[in-house]
Amino acid sequence: MKYYKNILEVIGRTPLVQINNGRPKGGPLLLGKLETLNPCASVKDRMAFYILTEAMREGVLKPGDTIVDNSSGNAGAAFAMVGTVLGLHVIITAPAKTSKEKIDAIKAFGAEVIICPDTDHDDPEGYYMKARNLAQKHGYFHCNQYHSQVNVAAHYNSTGPEIWEDTEGKITHFVAGIGTGGTMSGVARYLKEKNKNIWTVAVDPLGSIFGAYIQERKETEASSYKVEGIGTDVITGALHADVIDQVITVSDAESFETARKLAREEGLLAGGSAGTAVFAARQVCQKLDERNIVVVIIPDSGFKYLSKCFNDVWMKEQGFLSERAEVVRK
Repeated sequence: MKYYKNILEVIGRTPLVQINNGRPKGGPLLLGKLETLNPCASVKDRMAFYILTEAMREGVLKPGDTIVDNSSGNAGAAFAMVGTVLGLHVIITAPAKTSKEKIDAIKAFGAEVIICPDTDHDDPEGYYMKARNLAQKHGYFHCNQYHSQVNVAAHYNSTGPEIWEDTEGKITHFVAGIGTGGTMSGVARYLKEKNKNIWTVAVDPLGSIFGAYIQERKETEASSYKVEGIGTDVITGALHADVIDQVITVSDAESFETARKLAREEGLLAGGSAGTAVFAARQVCQKLDERNIVVVIIPDSGFKYLSKCFNDVWMKEQGFLSERAEVVRK
């Protein structure tokens, strides 16, 4: 018989699927790596698994302990899933803009969720500082996904090798959104060690400070944006800017419209940050020919955003869907 001993053994080995629309005629092969097919439907499953199992292997964590981290939802659900299998109590701090679907998913695994105001990174009431302060006050294990090098190692050891193997080493361009920076940094470092000529493209939402930092090595002021799970208002330790060749900045409107089109044109229901990454990947494709292979990370499922970017009422309220656009779509 073939079976898995627990759900953690199902993490990874996600497939590459061709994205057919939005590429120029005679252009490159565009492949999406469907991290939506991880158990919690996001790329964060890999990171949560690596951080917690490594901590338990080192004896830093044991069953019955409490872990805490900040998350816009996907990492929270992943920590909650992995934590429950390992016998850990999980506390997640989340920003107010987090979709209801993601909050409910975290709670479904038995984790505690603390909703925090959408505020500055250094605000004690914000989701980042709240998690850090809880860990310090109570002695909880702080997963610290923003700065953990185990986060980077998760993708260096799993996501990167999978992409290399599945493309038979023929990948020429790698595109991924940056939230903590762990996925981009780990995969890019692995791929460049295999072939230094692979071009790596980080994708950042308009309003985040990653883009300016990677390009100019200077920190700027962040502004608000609606897309979840991507971008930042603080430079993270999981970001290795030295392995990134290019940055593309994408607006909320471009992100959400691309996500909606992926569902309607490709049958691929993915989140707004997938729309961000695919919009950028299609831009990359415009300058390439059929000799190239572009791989883009599809980080999470659109089922987590049915009340947001896939909801016409929400889109209208946010100013992303005009009456005329809705009529044309119908």
